[in-house]
Amino acid sequence: MKFQSNINEVLFISEITPTNKYMFNQDLKTGLSIIWNVGLPATVKVDGQKIKINKNCAVFLTEYHQLEDIQFDRLNVIQFNKSFYCVEKHDSEVGCRGILFFGASEVPKIQIQKNRLKQLQLIWEMFTMEMDEENDNLKLEMLQIMLKRFLITCVRIYKEDSLNLPSEANSIGIIREFNYLVEKHFKTLTKVTDYAKLLHKSPKTLANTFKKFIDKTPIKIINERRLLEAKRLLKYSEKSVQEIAYELNFNDIQSFSHFFRTRMGQSPSLFRNELTDSL
Repeated sequence: MKFQSNINEVLFISEITPTNKYMFNQDLKTGLSIIWNVGLPATVKVDGQKIKINKNCAVFLTEYHQLEDIQFDRLNVIQFNKSFYCVEKHDSEVGCRGILFFGASEVPKIQIQKNRLKQLQLIWEMFTMEMDEENDNLKLEMLQIMLKRFLITCVRIYKEDSLNLPSEANSIGIIREFNYLVEKHFKTLTKVTDYAKLLHKSPKTLANTFKKFIDKTPIKIINERRLLEAKRLLKYSEKSVQEIAYELNFNDIQSFSHFFRTRMGQSPSLFRNELTDSL
């Protein structure tokens, strides 16, 4: 089922089976996507990483993720564009920016427990009922409300799953905003001090917050995001290694090669050649 307004506000919501798997190659290429497995255990390959999705597990993808393959039985899928609902602009309403979406290098995933499953199933039913309604001047608003309720419930599940995630509003706010800023600026801002200035915090405050609540340092998150983009560009673009190095704000190709080799155990050129040979 697809809703589209006359100003291109788009929402897609449907159960998908392998018979309409083509939708992942055609209809689900833009915007933000929620993939909720309601069938047998599934696997999805995103940016070269294979992710297992058990029943009642959900993953959250942006248009920047490269979905390479998916094997599944039954999925509930929600996909929407920024015109329909912009999670960046309306973050105060839902609080999913930097957690479910635009969270640096990892694909966010939640496991829906029984106490939350009924809530999401009810929201899904209300969603589908509203999609069946005739278009009127209230339909867009109703669908946006349903989406916000769904996202809020997912954020709550994520917080419950992530035992080390801070309950303090200020601490979780810093972590979420840092993740979002890295996603937005990682090509140009490569130091923790850059983000500390944007957040009006000291680098030491950032380091202490991350050390207390999550298992990654701020600089590790920045470097993981730069590495992910480097791998994407090497795999999906025809840009030279030198062009990629400059795009990711390395001073020269040697520093980029050292950065890549240290983390991947091979040079960028060898990484690309092995990808080409495997095709």
